Amino acid sequence: MLTLKDDTMLGNIPGGWDVKPLCRLLIADYPGDWGEERGARMTRVLRSTNLSNDGHLNLSDVALRALPARKAEFLAPRANDILLERSGGGPGQPVGRVGFVDAYMPAHGFSNFLHLLRPDTEGINARFLGWVLHQVNRTGRVVRLEQQTTQMRNLHLRDYLTMPLPVPPPDEQAEIAHILDAVDTALERNRAAFERAQEVKLALIQRVLAAGLRGESTKKTPIGHVPRSWQVVPVSSVVTNFQYGLSVPMELKGDLPILRMGNIQDGNVLLADLKFVTLPARVVTPYRLRRGDVLFNRTNSQEWVGKVGIYRHDTPGVFASYLIRVLPDPTKVDNYYLGHVLGSYQTQCRIKRYATPGVQQVNINATNLGKVLIPVPAGDDGLREQREIAALLEAADGAARSYEPVLAAQQALKKSLMHDLLTGRVRLTNAVQAAAS
Repeated sequence: MLTLKDDTMLGNIPGGWDVKPLCRLLIADYPGDWGEERGARMTRVLRSTNLSNDGHLNLSDVALRALPARKAEFLAPRANDILLERSGGGPGQPVGRVGFVDAYMPAHGFSNFLHLLRPDTEGINARFLGWVLHQVNRTGRVVRLEQQTTQMRNLHLRDYLTMPLPVPPPDEQAEIAHILDAVDTALERNRAAFERAQEVKLALIQRVLAAGLRGESTKKTPIGHVPRSWQVVPVSSVVTNFQYGLSVPMELKGDLPILRMGNIQDGNVLLADLKFVTLPARVVTPYRLRRGDVLFNRTNSQEWVGKVGIYRHDTPGVFASYLIRVLPDPTKVDNYYLGHVLGSYQTQCRIKRYATPGVQQVNINATNLGKVLIPVPAGDDGLREQREIAALLEAADGAARSYEPVLAAQQALKKSLMHDLLTGRVRLTNAVQAAAS
């Protein structure tokens, strides 16, 4: 049985707010059905993978399953319904994510790993309730309601349905939901714009690596078509050295940032979540990072190995042994051009072909990295074309990265508002009364 020290699952609430168990805010709740693989009536069945971490439904990959007609009609979500993840989760992600249903979804059902919650809109604003349940999951408080088996996390549904929730007056519910919806909409629009900018960058690099900038005819090579004057060469032929990073205990304290695997993201080097060390100057000097350095992640999981980042900072720092600094021969290849080529999605796939699988992780050493074939503009004008391509790709990359601080600020604002508004730490009563008058 769930016991709490606070008024509600989200904490204490102000006077004038009510406290009700979730079950009293619903007119219905029931599990889904996974159906059969084949049958006369195929229905789009939503799964846990169709729930985002932000309360949205992702309908880009919906399974087709066979359900009887009456069952399919019964399971079709309606406007204001909330789909709850009752089984799932994983490391760092508790079970209990929710997805808001904005409109009636005919020809859709949901699997038995999901549970439908139908709010009583006479007693609760459905969007407000959705945000409350999202906050229960996002803050990790839902862990208290988990039953974890060997392979799966499951919600203790009885406790979940009886957990006490904050219920402000109806006008305040509506205003809170309106504000959170508005912030979420702005965040999603900027996230979509960021994703489009990344797609443009990816399409651009694929185009210029296949056609160049000079409008010349192409030739077929082991890595695909490239401009006729270009060469396809192993990375080792255009670099002077592959430098492994420092191997030092991460518990050392100091003031010198040391970059690790997690700092290499999407072709960039992020100065976030840094570790700091103190080392003698004679040790540090050979490993100091310079603007334009190309860093390669040589070991980790399939997802992380082979990631490449260009160091675009003037901040002093060094790099850990998980990373390799690729030092180009300036007479043969531009460092930014090399960084973009190695960091492209297409080339990343090629890089992983050279990986050596380990017991728990995948590794790519300097020797194997050196074997990766890349296209290089050659001839008297080769370096100039490389720099022109690099400048073009830097501009596209900068356009995509310009959204990052905006997204970070909006995410922080949304997190803060959810924390303050859903528990009454910040009240909207005066604003609602003023609007009504």
